[in-house]
Order: sequence, then structure tokens, then C-alpha cells
Amino acid sequence: MDKVQKRRAFIINTVYAVIVIGLFYLCIKYALGIIWPFVVALFMAMVLQRPVNFLTRKTPLKRGFASVLMVLLFLVLVGSLVGFILVRIALELKDFFSYLLMKLEDAPAFAAQIMAWLQNALAFLPDSLEQSVIATAGDFVNKLLGLETELNTVETAAQAQKGGFDFSMLSSPLGAVWGTAKQIPMFAVGLLVCIVSCCFMTSDYHNLRDGILRQFKPDTQTAVVRTKQVTFSTLGKMGKAYSIIIGITFTEMVIGLFVLKLFKIYTGDYIFAIALVTAIVDILPVLGTGTILVPWAIWSFCTGNISMGIGLLVIYAVIGIVRQIVEPKLVAAQLGLPPYLTLAAMFIGTQLFGFVGLFLLPMTLMLLKVLNDDGIIHIFKTAPAETVQNKAETDAENEKESD
Repeated sequence: MDKVQKRRAFIINTVYAVIVIGLFYLCIKYALGIIWPFVVALFMAMVLQRPVNFLTRKTPLKRGFASVLMVLLFLVLVGSLVGFILVRIALELKDFFSYLLMKLEDAPAFAAQIMAWLQNALAFLPDSLEQSVIATAGDFVNKLLGLETELNTVETAAQAQKGGFDFSMLSSPLGAVWGTAKQIPMFAVGLLVCIVSCCFMTSDYHNLRDGILRQFKPDTQTAVVRTKQVTFSTLGKMGKAYSIIIGITFTEMVIGLFVLKLFKIYTGDYIFAIALVTAIVDILPVLGTGTILVPWAIWSFCTGNISMGIGLLVIYAVIGIVRQIVEPKLVAAQLGLPPYLTLAAMFIGTQLFGFVGLFLLPMTLMLLKVLNDDGIIHIFKTAPAETVQNKAETDAENEKESD
């Protein structure tokens, strides 16, 4: 009888989990694009409660007027800051990408340098094996750089004269940009609805909150309130921590590139743009500064700029060491996810929800882990830290004994 009840409970829990996951998928996939103005407005209303309450206590302003004033002030401050940053980034990146496009014209010469370096490096191999490896590597380099080894048409010849860059590859991104541009009017309408909704929600937040809580049982109401507190606390701490990490990485990159330029090892410009892009990539899950610095170092080695390659690897090592020291102190250990789980969440999220899923699913899993560790929800079992540590020590001793 106990086995039957356990199986019944397992089936019920499984069906419940499938329903919840299905609703989450449908909501994110189809509903989020429609309700996002109200979700953002509710989030802003919760954030602005303390400033609005302070303003109504210290001034004779009514709550409605104070709410509108704080919403507009918040939008002006955030909009000005974001606008200034985006303008600076756009100016830096415009020159930076112009520099990259200019470098694409040197693609044939760069390919020849790679092949010459590879031929010298593989001189110790038998001739047949050496030629096979070089031919394979040559095909790969040509495809990577958009070059063609056999120019049978006028189009390919003209393409080779321009550095072999296949501009047809831009058709898909340009189509995506055009599709986004066509959505700008609808986005502007959604933004206006979001601002108006935020004013109403901020002014009438207490009634809105009480109305939502009344839909739950008294015990569940406590869990809902606690979930909101934990979620906001976690997001706030993580936002502050990773902002500091981005600033540290950006500063390290700027200092490192300036030092290389001071010793005339790095002769290019766009230091701030490169540092900013590297710092943003460094904060993405699983990825890191190595995504940019390691290929750049390999490029430098292949082109004969050994000093630059070594300098980039030194910068990469310094950033990695500093991050390993700083990150555990800024971000609590229990907030993180195992790398393999984060990678799986990124891949699955991208497949299900596109680019948004790259960040959405890992963040959702992280919040579920925090809520589970706090005892608000009970999705999976956890072991106390001492138990995990003792088990690890026991396993290590067993491995030594077996050896």
C-alpha cells in the first residue's frame, strides 16, 4: 500500500511540475512580449516605494503627485545616464569597427602569414603528413576568413580584391535589424504604456499589493512576501557585486593596454572600447575575458608580434587571479550555479526563448536555488555545508587508501 501511495504521489508531483514548467514556457514565449510594459511598471513601482514614502512624509505633496514626480525623475536620471553611456560607446565602437573593417582588407596577407608560420612549425613531420595538415589548415583558414582558393567567376575575383569578405553574410543580420526597426513604433507605444502604468501602480501600490495577497491563503501570503524580499535582496546584491566586478575588469584592461602602449608594444587605439567590451563579455555566464584575450593573443603570435601576445596573456592572468580573489567576497557562494548547469541553462534558454533565454533561464535557476536554500520552496533536497565537506574529505581519504 505504501508503494502505491508513493507512486501516486510521484505521478501527482511530476504532473504538477510539468504543468508549472509548461505554463512558464508559454508565459515567457508568448505572453511576455505582450505584458512586458506592466511587468516593468510593477518592478519600477516596487523599487520606487521607499523614495515615494519618504517624499510624502517630508513634504505636503499628495501621494499621486509624488509618485508621478518620482517616476519622471527616475526616468530622467536613468535615461540620461544610459543615453550618455550609449553615445560614448557608439562613438568608440564606430571607430573600432572601422578599424576592424580596414584590417579585413589584409586578410589574404594574414592567411599567408599563418600558413608560413604553420609550415615552419610542422617542418619536423614527414612530408606527406606535413602537406596533409597544411592543406587542411589552409582550407580552414580560407573558410574562416572568407577567402576562396579557386576564383572561377568575376564575382569571386572582385570579392578577393576586397579582401575576400563575403558581404552576403550581412543579409541575415541586416534583416534582423530591419525587423527590429519596424517594431520601434510598437515599442514606443509599449514604453508609453509602461510609464503611465508605473505612475498608477506607484501611487496605488498598497491597494495593488493587498489585492494580490488576498488571492492566497494566510500561510501562502507569508511565503509570497518572503519570496519578494529574498528576490529583491538577491538581485540587488548581485547587481551591485557584478557592477563592481565589471568596473574592476574595465580598469584592469585599460591599465594593461596603456602599459603595453607605453612600452610601444600595443600601437593601436580604442582602448576604452576594447576594455568595455571585454568587461561586458567577462560578466556573461560561462564566458570570460579569455573569449577575447586568448584569440587576440593567438593572432598576435601568428602575426609575429610575440611581445603583444605575451602581454595579453599576462593581462588575462592578472584579471583571472583578481577575479578569483574578489568575486567570492562580493558574491555569496550559495548564489552561484555549477558551471555545467549554467552552460546547460544558457543553451536550453537560447533554444527556447532566443537571445533573452541566454540570461533568463540561468537567472531563473539561480533564484529558484536561493528560494530553495532559504526554505521558501522545496524543489530539491540540500545538504548542510558540514555534511558536504565531511563527505568530500571522506571520499578523498578513500581515494588515497585505494591508491
